Amino acid sequence: MALEVKLLRRSPPPTGEPSESMNISGKSDRGQSRAGDTITVSMHGIDGARGGGVPIVASLQGPSIQRNAIKDGAKYGAPMTTSANSVIAAIEARRPGLKLAKKHSLLFFVQGHHIAHFGSPLFDEPITATDRGVSVPDADGSPAEQPDSEGPLNTIGYVIERYGALSPADLRTLIQSSQPWQAATKPGGGGRIDPDILRDWFRRDDETNDPDDERPNRAERAQADELWKTHKAQQAS
Repeated sequence: MALEVKLLRRSPPPTGEPSESMNISGKSDRGQSRAGDTITVSMHGIDGARGGGVPIVASLQGPSIQRNAIKDGAKYGAPMTTSANSVIAAIEARRPGLKLAKKHSLLFFVQGHHIAHFGSPLFDEPITATDRGVSVPDADGSPAEQPDSEGPLNTIGYVIERYGALSPADLRTLIQSSQPWQAATKPGGGGRIDPDILRDWFRRDDETNDPDDERPNRAERAQADELWKTHKAQQAS
């Protein structure tokens, strides 16, 4: 769903809460007009920084919303760099019990959405393309403090809401169908996910205009299978 956010006004919020309100409207991915579907969201309703479930703004927004909101002045938190283990800690707090491999897959999407929205990576550790999708070798899930600003937590909450229920196989298919993974696994690609390619991938129109159903379709599965076979053949040669 492609949506836009415009800052309407500043109104007195509850004590200690942000004051912005937003108007959300848009069009569905099937072309159905939703011009009348407008929602005003008080920023004091966003609870991502407090870790209480999925942030309200994250559950309503597509990727274009965060970028437009930032552009129009709604402050989700300044860009910052944290550690991959801190992001894993935030994922664990919201979806306990996930295996480390799935958390590494979610790190790919967290980093992608964050760098696309804010223009800078959320964490510095490199993401490596592997036969099973991706890995972050420096992120072993060791105890760490969660990020303490709203921007990273909103991104993490959004990713969990959008991708958290997908199976590891579906996440792997999405990753292996992506341009960042393909570029990293080409001969001479170095095996690492390039942050610039990751940013451009998560800013593409298909990503920002149709984020509702993340399950891979048949064509994506076939493409991933073919890429997998090519990758294995290159490794064997």
